[in-house]
Amino acid sequence: MNWIPSPAHSSDKCNNMKNIIIGTAGHVDHGKTTLIKALSGIDTDRLEEEKKRGITIELGFAHIPNDAGYNIGVIDVPGHEKFIKHMLAGIGGIDFVLFVVAADEGIMPQTREHFEILQALGIDDGIIAVTKTDMVEEDWLEMLLEEVDEYFRGSFLDGKPVIPVSAATGENIDVLKEAIIEKCDRENKRREEKELFRLPVDRVFSMQGFGTVITGTLMDGTVKTGQDIVINPEGKKAKVRGIQTYGKETETAIAGQRTAINLSGVTKDDIDRGDVLSYPGAVTVTNMLDVKLSVFSSSDRVVMNNSRVHFYCGSDEVLCKVILLDRDALGAGEECYAQLRLEEPAAVRRGDRFIIRFYSPVITIGGGQIIDALPAKHKRNRGEVLAGMDILANGSIEEIVHAKAGERRFVRQHELADELGLLHSEMDELIRKLSAEGSVVRLTDDTLVSDAKLERLRSDIAQMIDAYHRDNTLADGIPRQELMSRLGKIWFTEDSRLVQAVVKHMLDAGVIEDRGKSIALSGFAIEYTDEQLALKDEIASKYDAAGIEMIRNDEILALSGDGRIVRAIQDDLEEEGRIVKVSPSYYIASDAWDQAVGVARSFEGSFTLAEYRDRLGTSRKYASELLPAMDKAGITIFDKESRKVIR
Repeated sequence: MNWIPSPAHSSDKCNNMKNIIIGTAGHVDHGKTTLIKALSGIDTDRLEEEKKRGITIELGFAHIPNDAGYNIGVIDVPGHEKFIKHMLAGIGGIDFVLFVVAADEGIMPQTREHFEILQALGIDDGIIAVTKTDMVEEDWLEMLLEEVDEYFRGSFLDGKPVIPVSAATGENIDVLKEAIIEKCDRENKRREEKELFRLPVDRVFSMQGFGTVITGTLMDGTVKTGQDIVINPEGKKAKVRGIQTYGKETETAIAGQRTAINLSGVTKDDIDRGDVLSYPGAVTVTNMLDVKLSVFSSSDRVVMNNSRVHFYCGSDEVLCKVILLDRDALGAGEECYAQLRLEEPAAVRRGDRFIIRFYSPVITIGGGQIIDALPAKHKRNRGEVLAGMDILANGSIEEIVHAKAGERRFVRQHELADELGLLHSEMDELIRKLSAEGSVVRLTDDTLVSDAKLERLRSDIAQMIDAYHRDNTLADGIPRQELMSRLGKIWFTEDSRLVQAVVKHMLDAGVIEDRGKSIALSGFAIEYTDEQLALKDEIASKYDAAGIEMIRNDEILALSGDGRIVRAIQDDLEEEGRIVKVSPSYYIASDAWDQAVGVARSFEGSFTLAEYRDRLGTSRKYASELLPAMDKAGITIFDKESRKVIR
């Protein structure tokens, strides 16, 4: 049973053939559907209303049989202005256009609108079919052909075949078919790797015995039965239960084919036109886009900053707000960088083309190309923002990766590969090259930063430590954990490994020094006043004199009116190895600590607190402070009532 009726042919042969998708374009009632039927034998008007009204409302699909080794799919789009949104749902995935102009009417409003849409979508090739030649005199036809030639002059259709045909009489249908086959001999621009699979949904329905079925043009990649896929932007997961291409079941569909997929794990209500089926990570789900935007030269509308418009990409339609980044208004024939803030998430890829239509009345006014599918929110009229947009729009892939690695947010290598539509192996090779040049550094296993961003990060660290030194003149450095925490906050990351990796870069470069529990700028030394030096000597002497019978911390703090100075001296003495912190209440001279540890190690087996107290020759008070400190230091281990030394 076929899900999408079409002339039958071998599915194996289908996948071995070159796959081409043609889209029709042109004014309503100029004979697009009739012409497709003459070429393929298929009536693409499948709805009762279409039959009744004699016009195409929804997308229609056909396949042109041929012996030339090509698998030629045709998308028949509506020509009526009321159904432009349906036209946009199908036209974006085509390889070239069959542009139809009726001989009895010539260039009409939707001729112009469709043509401007095609140009905005980056369609670069096609054939012009002048239909209904049986309805006009030869002199009229010659005049009409001159009009067509003049209208398309200087465009992507300039110099392309112009073929007068009549579907009613069959005149030149064979000539047109031959021209189509010749046009199919073109470079395949689609990539077929599995990881890049994406298919915008233009139809979804349910069939008894099969369940949920979607159709669309397979834009990139390859899909196989049994494969797990994602339905974007919602992120629902499904499994490919079955595949048909042009009415025949197959195990595999590849880029450039009209494809029907029978899905398991979801219902018809879980999917809408505009959704994108993809391999995980093959598209970017986003609410914001950086774009290069232009307004049609024929438009009588102006796009104002903050305008609300309809955004069309693939088969999706979303309302959005246009933020013009370097002006207040964009007029006919003008182009600029803009940020589109979408009212609903869309699943796209950098480089995708799109169309915008005015919010009300809904008329087509322009289009453009996505240059960043995951941007930060920009402020307007900023030179650095516009310079960055220039790189994203016109730079090499190396320059684009360098720019993305220099953004405020941290980018991970595998996520950037997905965002730019690259295979992970391609990105890995690219990063190895950029790393060797020193322009991009890979932190941890996957996070990328540009050389310029790394310098900014280093500056952040140096400034933070320098400020700490100024505010805490007697501290040996900023506590390591405090530094890590503060850096995480200013860099908007909770990834402690990433912060540690940046700090390690600075340590390796000799810009900062690791002083155990603290980090200091290289060469930093505490500078005491004479009075503070005298206090330091006094404190050290008291610890030396106390020996095993330690002095409580509050007694030491009472030696100065400023407890911060005493604590800084204690930290300094600890860094110098002259005292050891036993607990929040006690420090001990290092010699006395070594003595206490030596006594513990003198026991051959387990020992009690009382036995340790007696051998050390001190009171229970001090023994009960020293032994837990040794447990914490990994010297001894406590087992309910006794301890033993860890040998």
